[in-house]
Amino acid sequence: MHLAEQRFLSLWIPLTVWVATGAVLGRWLAMPMAMLAAIPTGFIVLSLLPLALGGRTPVAQWRIWLLACTLWAVFHHEAGAITGWFAWSWIALFLLNAMACLWLGLRKFSGLLETPAIAFRLAAFIDLHLLAIAAGWFFGWSWAIAGGALIAACYCLAVLRPSCQWLGPVRLTTGDHSLLITIDDGPDPHDTPLLLDLLDKHQAKAVFFMIGEKVRRHPELAREVLRRGHEIGNHTMTHPQAGFWCAGPSRTRREIADCQRAVEEATGFTPRLFRAPCGHRNLFTHPIAREHSLEVMAWSRRGFDAVEADATKVLKRILTKIEPGDILLVHESTPIAVEVMEGVLQGTGRLLSKH
Repeated sequence: MHLAEQRFLSLWIPLTVWVATGAVLGRWLAMPMAMLAAIPTGFIVLSLLPLALGGRTPVAQWRIWLLACTLWAVFHHEAGAITGWFAWSWIALFLLNAMACLWLGLRKFSGLLETPAIAFRLAAFIDLHLLAIAAGWFFGWSWAIAGGALIAACYCLAVLRPSCQWLGPVRLTTGDHSLLITIDDGPDPHDTPLLLDLLDKHQAKAVFFMIGEKVRRHPELAREVLRRGHEIGNHTMTHPQAGFWCAGPSRTRREIADCQRAVEEATGFTPRLFRAPCGHRNLFTHPIAREHSLEVMAWSRRGFDAVEADATKVLKRILTKIEPGDILLVHESTPIAVEVMEGVLQGTGRLLSKH
């Protein structure tokens, strides 16, 4: 426990005992007298309670006190005045600690392979919804709706924001002072040869995140990418951009494993990098990626060239305030792919990765 937490609890627990004792004495005494009498009575209670709520360590002691105070709060949250306010504060503390435990568990189990990590993530997701339902059952269904909305918002942020690290580590920079160009959605029979020629002209290297189905259709292009010294990354088998973010474990495994297999069969090379369609990962992406020894990579600079037809606007978004260590995202199989690549190579120059 942090020192700030210990200081807070050393104040909040005695205050809670004082309020709870005063509420009990208030049944027989006027409230001002009851709160005054609660001061010495509260000290007695604080001296006796540790005997009943003992713990071998400060952390264990805190957990026991948290459960005891939360149980008290459940029966007194409708008391009103200061008693009800303290009760709600303990309910809030319990919910925050429950969420923290789920978060820490998710981080701990995120490194496990296959079934354990997947089962834990699914259980944590279900438990959060059960917690919201329980809040609605005890305190009114507006709480369940609010809890469900909060869970949905956090989930959408975790899976739809490419740079979010909540579900597992995502590589966003090169780790040195060079830039790295990454090219999604190939191989393409028109764009790939032209992009390779441009990269050769500028003596730059790139990572081509390829779609497994396209690799199967054009294996010679995948082999040519490797022959020229570039790297191939896993970009799923079918690029399900509309539904990968909510895919279950079976579909996620199939998309990643089938793409991995397609690249290996076509080239003999085993990808070591994975990028989800549109960067939208799901609950199970990281455990399954680790199962195949894949590192999840996103980007730090993009121009939205997959949806923007104006290459000038795309290049302005990518090149404005570009910094050493940035990972650039561009696409092939678009009408402006070659123009964008030419502009990126001319605008980045010496910072580009050349190894």
